Amino acid sequence: MDEKVTYYAMVFSEDTPDAPSGLARRRILPGGGIVDEALHKDLQWHESDSIDDWRRGEASQDLIEISEADAQQVMERFRRMFGSGQ
Repeated sequence: MDEKVTYYAMVFSEDTPDAPSGLARRRILPGGGIVDEALHKDLQWHESDSIDDWRRGEASQDLIEISEADAQQVMERFRRMFGSGQ
């Protein structure tokens, strides 16, 4: 079984899915484990509770599922905003 990745645009009231404030992803690993991560300003993925918080209704932002292609566009936008991450 391959790893399955679901991407989420992290949006506050003034954001849109095309221009979110953040990006999260849920990785379902081949062995059955789950890793939730958020993209930080260093342009690296870091473990995060954002998805679980949102599912419990405890998040200050909304999460909207987006495609991998849309997630790539958001990551490129963040690269332009925050630099190369290197």
